[in-house]
Amino acid sequence: MRRIPFALILVATSFSGAVTVAACSDDDTSPPPQNQPDTATSAVSIAFEGRVGSEPFRCTQPYTQLGTAKVTADLLDFRFYVHDVRLVTRDGREAPVTLTQDKKWQYENVALLDFEDKTGTCANGTVDTNTRVVGTVPPGDYTGLRFRLGVPFALNHGNAATAPSPLNLSGLFWIWNAGYKFLRVDARVQQRALLADAGDAGGDAGAPPVFPVHIGSTGCQGDAQDGGVTDCSRRNVADIELASFDVTKNKVVVDYAALVAGTELTAGGGMGCMSSPEDATCKEIFAHLGLDLASGKPAAGQAFFRAE
Repeated sequence: MRRIPFALILVATSFSGAVTVAACSDDDTSPPPQNQPDTATSAVSIAFEGRVGSEPFRCTQPYTQLGTAKVTADLLDFRFYVHDVRLVTRDGREAPVTLTQDKKWQYENVALLDFEDKTGTCANGTVDTNTRVVGTVPPGDYTGLRFRLGVPFALNHGNAATAPSPLNLSGLFWIWNAGYKFLRVDARVQQRALLADAGDAGGDAGAPPVFPVHIGSTGCQGDAQDGGVTDCSRRNVADIELASFDVTKNKVVVDYAALVAGTELTAGGGMGCMSSPEDATCKEIFAHLGLDLASGKPAAGQAFFRAE
Protein backbone atom coordinates (compact mmCIF):
# COMPACT_ATOMS: atom_id res chain seq x y z
CA MET A 1 0.00 0.00 0.00
CA ARG A 2 1.28 3.46 -0.84
CA ARG A 3 2.01 5.36 2.36
CA ILE A 4 0.26 8.74 2.79
CA PRO A 5 2.61 11.44 4.11
CA PHE A 6 2.14 12.29 7.75
CA ALA A 7 0.01 15.40 8.19
CA LEU A 8 -0.14 17.71 11.13
CA ILE A 9 -3.59 19.20 11.60
CA LEU A 10 -4.28 21.98 14.07
CA VAL A 11 -7.80 21.85 15.45
CA ALA A 12 -9.19 24.42 17.90
CA THR A 13 -12.15 22.97 19.81
CA SER A 14 -14.16 24.09 22.80
CA PHE A 15 -14.54 21.89 25.81
CA SER A 16 -14.15 23.07 29.36
CA GLY A 17 -12.30 26.14 28.18
CA ALA A 18 -9.74 24.16 26.18
CA VAL A 19 -7.82 25.18 23.13
CA THR A 20 -6.68 21.81 21.77
CA VAL A 21 -4.08 20.88 19.17
CA ALA A 22 -4.36 17.45 17.59
CA ALA A 23 -2.02 15.58 15.25
CA CYS A 24 -3.24 12.76 13.01
CA SER A 25 -2.66 10.87 9.72
CA ASP A 26 -4.91 8.87 7.41
CA ASP A 27 -3.32 5.43 7.69
CA ASP A 28 0.11 5.93 9.21
CA THR A 29 0.29 4.45 12.71
CA SER A 30 4.06 4.71 13.11
CA PRO A 31 5.27 6.71 16.13
CA PRO A 32 6.50 10.25 15.60
CA PRO A 33 10.25 10.85 15.39
CA GLN A 34 11.92 10.77 18.79
CA ASN A 35 13.61 13.75 20.44
CA GLN A 36 11.74 16.25 18.28
CA PRO A 37 10.32 19.34 20.01
CA ASP A 38 6.55 19.83 19.84
CA THR A 39 6.21 22.99 17.82
CA ALA A 40 2.47 22.78 17.25
CA THR A 41 0.56 25.91 18.16
CA SER A 42 -3.02 27.06 17.90
CA ALA A 43 -4.35 30.49 17.02
CA VAL A 44 -6.13 32.24 19.88
CA SER A 45 -8.23 35.40 20.03
CA ILE A 46 -9.14 36.90 23.41
CA ALA A 47 -12.14 39.23 23.27
CA PHE A 48 -12.49 42.36 25.41
CA GLU A 49 -15.56 44.58 25.79
CA GLY A 50 -15.85 48.01 27.35
CA ARG A 51 -18.82 48.42 29.65
CA VAL A 52 -20.31 50.93 32.03
CA GLY A 53 -22.19 48.76 34.47
CA SER A 54 -24.55 46.63 32.39
CA GLU A 55 -24.37 48.90 29.32
CA PRO A 56 -21.86 48.67 26.47
CA PHE A 57 -19.45 51.59 26.33
CA ARG A 58 -20.20 54.15 23.63
CA CYS A 59 -18.93 57.67 22.96
CA THR A 60 -22.42 58.87 22.11
CA GLN A 61 -24.41 58.44 25.32
CA PRO A 62 -24.25 59.58 28.96
CA TYR A 63 -24.14 57.07 31.83
CA THR A 64 -25.94 57.45 35.12
CA GLN A 65 -25.52 56.36 38.74
CA LEU A 66 -21.72 56.55 38.74
CA GLY A 67 -19.56 56.74 41.87
CA THR A 68 -20.74 57.40 45.39
CA ALA A 69 -22.66 60.53 44.35
CA LYS A 70 -24.55 58.59 41.63
CA VAL A 71 -23.69 61.22 39.02
CA THR A 72 -24.26 61.27 35.28
CA ALA A 73 -21.21 61.45 33.04
CA ASP A 74 -20.12 61.32 29.40
CA LEU A 75 -17.02 59.22 28.76
CA LEU A 76 -14.35 60.85 26.60
CA ASP A 77 -11.71 58.12 26.33
CA PHE A 78 -11.30 54.41 27.16
CA ARG A 79 -7.94 52.82 26.28
CA PHE A 80 -5.32 50.68 28.03
CA TYR A 81 -2.23 48.57 27.46
CA VAL A 82 -1.79 44.94 28.51
CA HIS A 83 1.23 42.70 28.35
CA ASP A 84 2.46 39.27 29.45
CA VAL A 85 -0.78 37.58 28.41
CA ARG A 86 -1.02 33.96 29.53
CA LEU A 87 -3.55 31.15 29.41
CA VAL A 88 -3.67 28.87 32.44
CA THR A 89 -4.21 25.11 32.44
CA ARG A 90 -6.34 23.12 34.87
CA ASP A 91 -3.29 22.27 36.93
CA GLY A 92 -2.12 25.88 37.12
CA ARG A 93 0.57 25.89 34.45
CA GLU A 94 0.91 29.04 32.39
CA ALA A 95 1.21 29.17 28.61
CA PRO A 96 2.31 32.54 27.24
CA VAL A 97 0.35 33.91 24.30
CA THR A 98 2.78 34.81 21.53
CA LEU A 99 1.23 37.98 20.16
CA THR A 100 0.75 38.44 16.44
CA GLN A 101 2.99 41.31 15.38
CA ASP A 102 0.41 43.27 13.41
CA LYS A 103 2.37 46.57 13.39
CA LYS A 104 -0.66 48.42 14.71
CA TRP A 105 -2.16 47.10 17.95
CA GLN A 106 0.50 44.65 19.13
CA TYR A 107 4.25 45.02 19.52
CA GLU A 108 6.53 42.48 21.18
CA ASN A 109 4.41 41.31 24.16
CA VAL A 110 2.33 44.52 24.46
CA ALA A 111 -1.21 45.02 23.13
CA LEU A 112 -3.40 48.13 23.12
CA LEU A 113 -7.13 47.74 23.73
CA ASP A 114 -9.03 50.76 22.41
CA PHE A 115 -12.79 51.08 22.86
CA GLU A 116 -13.27 54.72 21.83
CA ASP A 117 -13.90 55.55 18.16
CA LYS A 118 -13.57 59.36 18.07
CA THR A 119 -17.32 59.86 17.73
CA GLY A 120 -19.53 61.82 20.09
CA THR A 121 -17.60 62.95 23.14
CA CYS A 122 -14.41 60.99 22.29
CA ALA A 123 -12.54 63.77 20.50
CA ASN A 124 -9.06 62.87 21.76
CA GLY A 125 -8.86 59.32 20.48
CA THR A 126 -8.69 57.52 17.15
CA VAL A 127 -11.31 56.33 14.68
CA ASP A 128 -10.04 52.74 14.77
CA THR A 129 -10.83 50.48 17.69
CA ASN A 130 -9.35 47.23 18.93
CA THR A 131 -11.18 44.76 21.17
CA ARG A 132 -9.04 41.62 20.85
CA VAL A 133 -5.65 40.24 21.76
CA VAL A 134 -4.58 37.74 19.11
CA GLY A 135 -1.71 35.30 18.94
CA THR A 136 -0.78 31.65 19.32
CA VAL A 137 -0.43 29.21 22.22
CA PRO A 138 0.98 25.71 22.66
CA PRO A 139 -1.43 22.76 23.01
CA GLY A 140 -3.28 22.65 26.31
CA ASP A 141 -6.52 22.45 28.25
CA TYR A 142 -6.89 26.10 29.28
CA THR A 143 -9.36 27.23 31.91
CA GLY A 144 -7.98 30.60 33.06
CA LEU A 145 -6.45 33.85 31.88
CA ARG A 146 -3.73 36.09 33.32
CA PHE A 147 -2.25 39.33 32.04
CA ARG A 148 -0.66 42.53 33.29
CA LEU A 149 -2.23 45.96 32.93
CA GLY A 150 0.47 48.35 31.75
CA VAL A 151 3.63 48.55 29.67
CA PRO A 152 6.70 46.53 30.74
CA PHE A 153 9.52 48.57 32.24
CA ALA A 154 11.88 47.83 29.35
CA LEU A 155 9.50 49.53 26.89
CA ASN A 156 8.05 52.19 29.17
CA HIS A 157 10.64 54.93 28.84
CA GLY A 158 11.40 55.32 25.17
CA ASN A 159 10.51 58.08 22.76
CA ALA A 160 6.84 57.92 21.77
CA ALA A 161 7.57 60.10 18.74
CA THR A 162 9.75 57.36 17.21
CA ALA A 163 8.31 54.25 18.88
CA PRO A 164 6.49 51.62 16.82
CA SER A 165 2.72 51.37 16.97
CA PRO A 166 0.89 51.06 19.37
CA LEU A 167 3.51 52.82 21.53
CA ASN A 168 3.47 55.94 19.37
CA LEU A 169 0.27 57.58 20.66
CA SER A 170 0.93 60.93 22.27
CA GLY A 171 -2.43 60.77 24.07
CA LEU A 172 -1.18 57.75 26.02
CA PHE A 173 2.21 59.18 26.94
CA TRP A 174 3.22 61.41 29.84
CA ILE A 175 6.92 62.19 29.64
CA TRP A 176 9.95 60.04 28.95
CA ASN A 177 10.81 59.78 32.64
CA ALA A 178 7.35 58.59 33.69
CA GLY A 179 6.54 56.72 30.49
CA TYR A 180 3.13 55.71 29.23
CA LYS A 181 -0.37 56.07 30.57
CA PHE A 182 -1.20 52.40 31.03
CA LEU A 183 -4.89 53.20 31.36
CA ARG A 184 -6.75 56.30 30.25
CA VAL A 185 -10.46 56.67 31.01
CA ASP A 186 -11.78 60.24 31.07
CA ALA A 187 -15.31 61.29 32.04
CA ARG A 188 -17.08 64.65 31.95
CA VAL A 189 -19.32 64.67 35.00
CA GLN A 190 -22.47 66.64 34.28
CA GLN A 191 -23.44 67.52 37.86
CA ARG A 192 -20.13 69.08 38.89
CA ALA A 193 -19.64 72.70 39.76
CA LEU A 194 -17.71 74.56 37.12
CA LEU A 195 -14.04 75.27 37.69
CA ALA A 196 -12.80 78.81 37.31
CA ASP A 197 -10.72 77.50 34.43
CA ALA A 198 -12.18 74.25 33.16
CA GLY A 199 -9.38 74.01 30.63
CA ASP A 200 -7.06 72.90 33.43
CA ALA A 201 -9.07 69.69 33.66
CA GLY A 202 -9.17 69.02 29.96
CA GLY A 203 -12.53 70.67 29.27
CA ASP A 204 -13.70 73.81 27.57
CA ALA A 205 -14.30 76.98 29.55
CA GLY A 206 -17.89 76.99 30.76
CA ALA A 207 -18.22 73.20 30.45
CA PRO A 208 -18.22 70.69 33.31
CA PRO A 209 -14.62 69.67 34.08
CA VAL A 210 -13.22 66.27 33.24
CA PHE A 211 -12.54 63.58 35.83
CA PRO A 212 -9.55 61.70 34.36
CA VAL A 213 -8.24 58.32 35.42
CA HIS A 214 -4.65 58.08 34.15
CA ILE A 215 -2.65 55.15 35.52
CA GLY A 216 1.10 54.96 34.98
CA SER A 217 4.41 54.66 36.79
CA THR A 218 5.47 57.30 39.32
CA GLY A 219 8.59 57.98 41.34
CA CYS A 220 10.86 57.17 38.40
CA GLN A 221 14.60 57.78 38.74
CA GLY A 222 17.02 58.62 35.98
CA ASP A 223 16.72 60.46 32.70
CA ALA A 224 15.37 58.64 29.69
CA GLN A 225 17.37 60.95 27.40
CA ASP A 226 20.62 60.71 29.37
CA GLY A 227 21.56 57.27 30.62
CA GLY A 228 18.03 55.93 30.91
CA VAL A 229 15.47 55.50 33.66
CA THR A 230 16.88 53.10 36.23
CA ASP A 231 13.73 52.32 38.23
CA CYS A 232 10.34 53.59 39.34
CA SER A 233 9.46 53.37 43.02
CA ARG A 234 5.81 52.80 42.10
CA ARG A 235 5.54 50.91 38.82
CA ASN A 236 1.74 50.59 39.15
CA VAL A 237 1.51 47.49 36.95
CA ALA A 238 -1.49 45.38 37.95
CA ASP A 239 -1.57 41.58 37.79
CA ILE A 240 -4.97 40.47 36.53
CA GLU A 241 -6.24 36.92 36.89
CA LEU A 242 -9.55 35.51 35.69
CA ALA A 243 -9.49 32.06 37.24
CA SER A 244 -12.42 30.76 35.20
CA PHE A 245 -12.07 31.78 31.58
CA ASP A 246 -12.95 29.78 28.47
CA VAL A 247 -11.14 31.52 25.63
CA THR A 248 -13.52 29.99 23.07
CA LYS A 249 -16.66 31.25 24.84
CA ASN A 250 -15.87 34.05 27.29
CA LYS A 251 -14.85 37.66 26.87
CA VAL A 252 -13.09 40.04 29.25
CA VAL A 253 -15.53 42.70 30.40
CA VAL A 254 -13.85 45.99 31.37
CA ASP A 255 -16.27 47.97 33.54
CA TYR A 256 -15.83 51.69 34.18
CA ALA A 257 -18.70 51.75 36.71
CA ALA A 258 -16.89 49.09 38.76
CA LEU A 259 -13.64 51.06 38.53
CA VAL A 260 -15.13 54.22 40.07
CA ALA A 261 -17.52 52.55 42.51
CA GLY A 262 -16.69 54.00 45.93
CA THR A 263 -15.14 57.14 44.40
CA GLU A 264 -16.57 60.63 44.81
CA LEU A 265 -16.49 61.84 41.23
CA THR A 266 -17.49 65.35 42.24
CA ALA A 267 -14.37 65.69 44.43
CA GLY A 268 -10.77 66.33 43.56
CA GLY A 269 -11.03 69.78 42.03
CA GLY A 270 -11.28 68.32 38.54
CA MET A 271 -7.92 66.55 38.78
CA GLY A 272 -9.30 63.02 39.07
CA CYS A 273 -6.80 60.22 39.67
CA MET A 274 -3.35 60.77 38.16
CA SER A 275 -1.57 57.92 40.01
CA SER A 276 -0.07 60.05 42.78
CA PRO A 277 0.22 58.21 46.11
CA GLU A 278 -0.80 61.46 47.83
CA ASP A 279 -4.06 61.60 45.86
CA ALA A 280 -6.89 60.34 48.05
CA THR A 281 -9.14 60.22 44.98
CA CYS A 282 -7.02 57.31 43.69
CA LYS A 283 -7.52 55.10 46.75
CA GLU A 284 -10.62 53.19 45.67
CA ILE A 285 -9.69 53.31 42.00
CA PHE A 286 -6.35 51.65 42.70
CA ALA A 287 -8.07 49.08 44.89
CA HIS A 288 -10.41 48.17 42.04
CA LEU A 289 -7.41 47.80 39.73
CA GLY A 290 -5.74 45.42 42.16
CA LEU A 291 -2.99 47.90 43.08
CA ASP A 292 -1.68 49.24 46.36
CA LEU A 293 -1.67 53.04 46.12
CA ALA A 294 1.25 53.55 48.50
CA SER A 295 3.67 51.04 47.00
CA GLY A 296 2.38 50.66 43.44
CA LYS A 297 2.56 46.88 43.82
CA PRO A 298 -0.15 44.37 42.90
CA ALA A 299 -2.79 43.69 45.52
CA ALA A 300 -5.80 41.41 45.78
CA GLY A 301 -9.35 42.42 45.02
CA GLN A 302 -9.47 43.92 41.52
CA ALA A 303 -12.97 44.55 40.12
CA PHE A 304 -12.29 46.36 36.82
CA PHE A 305 -12.01 43.14 34.77
CA ARG A 306 -14.35 40.16 34.83
CA ALA A 307 -15.18 37.19 32.62
CA GLU A 308 -18.53 36.77 30.91
